[in-house]
Amino acid sequence: MAEVLSQSEIDALLSAVSTGDVETDEEVAGASMDWMAYDLTSQEKIIRSRFAGLEGINDRFSSQFRVTLSNMLKRTVTVNCTHMDFVRFGDYLTNVLLPTSLNVMVMPELGGHAVLVVSSKLTYALVDAYYGGNERPYSKIGGREEFTSIEKGLIDKVVQAAGRDMESAWALNYPLQINLIRSESNPQFVGSIHSSELVAVISFEVEFENLSGPFVILIQLSALESVQEQLSVNLTSDVSQDAEKWRTHWVNELMNLKLETRAEIGQLTRSLKQIRKWKKGDELVLSQDAAGPLQVYIEGLPKLEGLMGAYRGNQAVRLTGGLKPSPK
Repeated sequence: MAEVLSQSEIDALLSAVSTGDVETDEEVAGASMDWMAYDLTSQEKIIRSRFAGLEGINDRFSSQFRVTLSNMLKRTVTVNCTHMDFVRFGDYLTNVLLPTSLNVMVMPELGGHAVLVVSSKLTYALVDAYYGGNERPYSKIGGREEFTSIEKGLIDKVVQAAGRDMESAWALNYPLQINLIRSESNPQFVGSIHSSELVAVISFEVEFENLSGPFVILIQLSALESVQEQLSVNLTSDVSQDAEKWRTHWVNELMNLKLETRAEIGQLTRSLKQIRKWKKGDELVLSQDAAGPLQVYIEGLPKLEGLMGAYRGNQAVRLTGGLKPSPK
């Protein structure tokens, strides 16, 4: 049985609280404002640094998708990337509000999947903008669990366009290929990505004149491991153009590089005892015939062939053979 305080003990406790001898809950809470909770198991910062290139891809997709929707709807559209998170796929699905269109895309070369999420708020805004509706506020439309055939057709058109824009936005980092395989309205039927897998949740806000709605891209992180090197740098311009400029620069530098060149007229092997007996006027018979081809060495490697001769009173070698590959 729990111990019960006597009346004298209760009075003493109340007196200590009133005089400040005992800390109250407010004091404890106030003292804890100088620290914050940190989850040591969180890997978001590590993952974000490994896939820093996704930020540039998201910016390029926003610009291209904005142009695509503006041309499709014949009105001004603004697309902004609001944030990017890394969560488990199952945790994201638990917060999906119906009706929502979940469009499963396959990335064949990466061996993974992506999901393009079109919310009901964005769908109703697209329908009004495309077919000329009265732009009713989202809160007055009423809840449904399924989209109509007209809404599904418009969603499919938007998703196909978004897939093409994704491939274009990825071109600087990696030639991504993405194909739509199916669309689901029930999150429980999206089985292409396991619920425990980490996904990149990239949220965009699509704004029309008076309406707006979220557009979300989910990318399976395990599929990006094979192209982590290409995604580790945030590219903002075409690398191929910069690479061509540097190639031209280094070719010019190499063309002006000075190399040691020598022609070998022959070889002779003698011992030190024999060399000590040499005197002026002795003839040395080389292994190379005077009329035979000579080896021309560049930086110590045999690269050319030629014949020994003279040119304008100077000893010279007339080249007879072109550059040869280096011996292995």
